[in-house]
Amino acid sequence: MKIDERMDLQELATQMGSEDTAEAARLRDLLLGTGRERTEDFSGEEWAELLIRAGEQNK
Repeated sequence: MKIDERMDLQELATQMGSEDTAEAARLRDLLLGTGRERTEDFSGEEWAELLIRAGEQNK
């Protein structure tokens, strides 16, 4: 999935294994800060770290 400001948050939430679009919005913000172009550019470990960070911002 292409990383940009117009990402479909529902699709991103699904890719995260969630239905929480607010958490997907937080992940989108983190992704935008990485400088990478696609979500597929992340290793499994990197993706997991981003998911954890997005979830922690909710607390």
